[in-house]
Amino acid sequence: MEMYSRTSIPPINKRTLLILLRLLSPFLLFLAFLLSCVQVYVYLEHLRWIDALFWTVHPHAIEVGRVRDATKLFAMFVYLGVFAFQVWFAERILLTFFSHRGREAWKGIMNDLKLEIVQDHFIVCGFGQVGRTVVESLKRDGIPFVLLETDEGLAQQALKEGALVLQGDAKRHSVLEAAGINRAKGICIVIDNDADNLYITITAKSLNPTLKIITRAGHERYRKAMLDAGATEVVIPEAVAGKLLGRLIHRQDAPTKPAAK
Repeated sequence: MEMYSRTSIPPINKRTLLILLRLLSPFLLFLAFLLSCVQVYVYLEHLRWIDALFWTVHPHAIEVGRVRDATKLFAMFVYLGVFAFQVWFAERILLTFFSHRGREAWKGIMNDLKLEIVQDHFIVCGFGQVGRTVVESLKRDGIPFVLLETDEGLAQQALKEGALVLQGDAKRHSVLEAAGINRAKGICIVIDNDADNLYITITAKSLNPTLKIITRAGHERYRKAMLDAGATEVVIPEAVAGKLLGRLIHRQDAPTKPAAK
């Protein structure tokens, strides 16, 4: 399944168009078949077009004793043609909605519909190691979120895992707006690039001044800059991990108190 950025045409329109195009060709050919049958019936039996159309879609309405043999033969051809189109339509519908690609396209459409209505959610920027941990935590706690990821493969993987996903660059205003930043409760920026995280922090703050902004920093020197840019909290994963390891070591080496006599 293809995923598209919202910088031009919304993805829902492109995905819907792909499905409609698969169903459009048999529909147009069936319409041409009906019009041709109507013209032949009009020529053979001098009918009104509405009566000829009724004969085409309901061949049992033809009075056998009052029509020519040529009409009877053509009516059998029409019956077989309509049956063939019914089989074709059924095959296209099954392949479109129940094949692997069809299911992926349908999942993408539902994803885009949810993007339009989600609110009071968190926006997670980046699906790396830290971002994946954040997403799993939000899923576990039942907190609505939208994942922003530039990599198509990672975005598709997150979509398959049930995340609400928008493929695009979080540094772009249009992408953040498509993710519902004006309706969001907060944003978690965990891209493995301090400059990008700082830029997204500034952009998010300008688009929604009341937004709770949690930003990842790779180095301590970026903390103040991100707080000044509008971040509510700045997390340095390496520092947090180091403190946790220090506590574990301290707990392991702590002397054991002698048992009371």
